[in-house]
Amino acid sequence: MVMPICLGILFGLSIIFDGYMENIFIIATTVAIYTYFIYYEKNYKSLFIGVLLSFLIINISIVFFIKDDIKVKSIEHGDTQDETLVMLVYDGESKKYNLRERANEIYFDQGYKSYVTSIYNLYKYKGYYNNLGTSEFKDTAHKVSSGLRTKLGSKYKVVDSYMYTKPYFENMVQEVVELGYKNIIICPMFITEGKDFSIFNKRLKNMELNKYGVNVKLTDVFYKSKNLAKSYTNEILGSIKNEDIDSGVLLIGLEDENNLEQDIIFREKIKYYIEKEKNTEIQIKLPLLENNKDDIIKSGEQLLEFGIDVLHVVIPTCTIDNMYNKNLVESILKELDTSEVRFHYIEPKDKVKILIDEMYAQILLLEK
Repeated sequence: MVMPICLGILFGLSIIFDGYMENIFIIATTVAIYTYFIYYEKNYKSLFIGVLLSFLIINISIVFFIKDDIKVKSIEHGDTQDETLVMLVYDGESKKYNLRERANEIYFDQGYKSYVTSIYNLYKYKGYYNNLGTSEFKDTAHKVSSGLRTKLGSKYKVVDSYMYTKPYFENMVQEVVELGYKNIIICPMFITEGKDFSIFNKRLKNMELNKYGVNVKLTDVFYKSKNLAKSYTNEILGSIKNEDIDSGVLLIGLEDENNLEQDIIFREKIKYYIEKEKNTEIQIKLPLLENNKDDIIKSGEQLLEFGIDVLHVVIPTCTIDNMYNKNLVESILKELDTSEVRFHYIEPKDKVKILIDEMYAQILLLEK
């Protein structure tokens, strides 16, 4: 049983690591498989049980030893700062595949389930990066904070923080409080009060900032924003240049990630603006991603049956697209691919500006 467990551990590690570490474990796994089938009894039941045990060992080890440990010490105050600190909090992802940070995200997202699912989910994350390259998430977030910093002026200090990548927002809160910031406005950068927002709220409450004399205010999420909904509408209508072309729009919702009611409200708002302003025939569907893409694919096929010339795919329920969303779009387009229909993925070009304007208005309201 020892050899099958060792073989399974080597195989599991080759799945979750990347770069030279992945290559090392692939070579070691190949040697172990060859050795097992040449020199050991070919007991497939023992091999199967050994691999299962090894995966359980790896999953538990990921949670206890590999994932990032967010440590918040007792906070000590520095000299009081006159500026108001504005902290933008995103879900976030690293530029390149980062095993520790992605394991941390899986743990917060799935809780005790991560003890059995971490290998599978890390393998999926690694696949997103292998397929799509590097993530531009932090670059886009920096554009938002930089623009907001300029707009707010010298009375405010603006910083970025993240839930699932460094700098983690708990560590950033601790740092700014120790620098003497007593007035902190936290901006949760989510469209709806979904799963990530709930995790953020729980982690923020666990910090018990009120006992340190810190005045914390929160801005709203963005599903109520008319301007953001109109930016998607304008991008969709702007891409339809020929009035003789029949177009279709898939406004995709993410039930697992978002508050379903708020998600629907925001997508319905976009649909309303399109129907109000359209000057050509547009077919619109609002499919929902639950545990698979079946509803989305079915809705896309229904639009194709209308004989449309152009299909617009939109995921309007996140402030910044991450690797998961981009991979989802790519896989949808592959399954719907036809030489007779053109496909467009819609992401508003003015989205950064809209987010800046929305936060600026909310911050000024909070400060009154």
